[in-house]
Amino acid sequence: MYLEMAGGSVEIAVEIFMSSQEGGGEAPMEVEAFAVASAGDGQSAVAAVACGDAPEWWSIIWPSVEQPPEAWRNQRLDNGGDGWKGGIAQPKNGPCGVLAVVHGLILANQHSRDIAEIDVGPDATAKAILDILLRCRPQDGAVLRLVRPQQPGAYQPGAELDVTEFSDSVAAAAEVRSRIGAFQGPGGIIDLVYSAVFTRGFDLVKQEALSEGGELPLVPLAFNCWLCSMELMSLLLRGCAKGNVGAFCADGSPNTSWEGVTPIGILSRKEKETGIPMADSLKSPPSPVWVLHGGDHFTVAWARSSPPADAGAQFALYHWNGLPPGGPRLAEMAITAVSGSLGSVSKEVPKFYKPEPGEIDEVVQADPEDKKSHPGQYRLWRYEVLLAWDRPDLQGEPRPASELPEPKFEQQEPRYQRPGAWRCRRCYDRRFQTMDFSLVPADSPDACPKCQKPRSECGWSLWVPFPELPPKRQATVMDQHAKKIEPILWTKWPAAVVTDAAGGALPDC
Repeated sequence: MYLEMAGGSVEIAVEIFMSSQEGGGEAPMEVEAFAVASAGDGQSAVAAVACGDAPEWWSIIWPSVEQPPEAWRNQRLDNGGDGWKGGIAQPKNGPCGVLAVVHGLILANQHSRDIAEIDVGPDATAKAILDILLRCRPQDGAVLRLVRPQQPGAYQPGAELDVTEFSDSVAAAAEVRSRIGAFQGPGGIIDLVYSAVFTRGFDLVKQEALSEGGELPLVPLAFNCWLCSMELMSLLLRGCAKGNVGAFCADGSPNTSWEGVTPIGILSRKEKETGIPMADSLKSPPSPVWVLHGGDHFTVAWARSSPPADAGAQFALYHWNGLPPGGPRLAEMAITAVSGSLGSVSKEVPKFYKPEPGEIDEVVQADPEDKKSHPGQYRLWRYEVLLAWDRPDLQGEPRPASELPEPKFEQQEPRYQRPGAWRCRRCYDRRFQTMDFSLVPADSPDACPKCQKPRSECGWSLWVPFPELPPKRQATVMDQHAKKIEPILWTKWPAAVVTDAAGGALPDC
């Protein structure tokens, strides 16, 4: 969970974890099995077994023994009475994952409508909530539990809860609809999370969330906010708290656990940062609706019909972000899928192949002057690159004959040269050991005074235009310089040209 929030950086993940422990959170509590007096369909019972100042289930959900913040207690499940009637406004950061799931499930039934006809009204929201809770049952026929505070708005740790059990889905549907005003009102998302966890069962949620390297609580503390973990997203999307959304299981086998369990998908920036693709069923869901994971925020995107998979296909993709300052905003994006659409991913875990001499080993930077002349237009820039050389110390598998070789460049190619100061390839490779990032001055054109090697032996950087970079290097620099939403969409439509249909800035996510 912390590694995911840190974008794959172990150092940042450790920092987030340590800061969360220093932020006043209580030590994790032992959680025992959920027990509530059986009261029959539609009958209520009280569930509040105290463990100090909090019930025993508290630490499964929350990161600290205190009242959830206003971002959760005041959040609504409607458009807030202002703006587009099909959107869910989010005043403060924190519960975006819950909102994205509910909104996405509503859109799964409405995506083909004209934008003006989409709405998050009571009936549509009640259906989405019921679908979530029915999936959370441990097995078909198990009871569904609706949970709310006995005193409306009382979400402090010691508050007593009203728990109502249903073994009949028709009766449960009627009760969800009768409570929809509360579900859509302040704190309703907490009632939804509680109902999902109580329906699934504490022990099972804990077991699932902690499998395959997952963590609890479902709502971790990070960046001074109570955020939604992928374990919570998974619980709401498919009724199981296993947070692995990648294409592979821990043992390297294909992750097929998402097949046929949710109508919508997820596209995540995590795929670009870690190199681990999302599960096939999340990348290509039954409905053309995706939760977009930007690393620290969840939003929703959808198409009116399934986008064509052909290379060069053009289609519209809509996006909703309910959180300021980028939202509330409904945006229509024009997509040109220059390389088509990705379907199933490779069933093999990505491998590192040792670069061969002449291949691009590293992209150093984009040309600063090109960036000034063509701001934001990274496809028009030139890039400083360093070529690989024969390195006995570098380990990696040889590229198999079945894989296309990487393009190779000539160090002396005139088109890629630049006069003046130059960058020594050998010294740049050791820059973090020497902490010397400087260029070799122009008055030393034939040798590097730092490594004492002739220029012909140590090598130097070249300047290559974007169109001439190999596809993998193009993808790398695009990820670095693109707007945040573009790399997320590229995990489904590689290298697609993404523009705002109205000619404005691309939406935040």
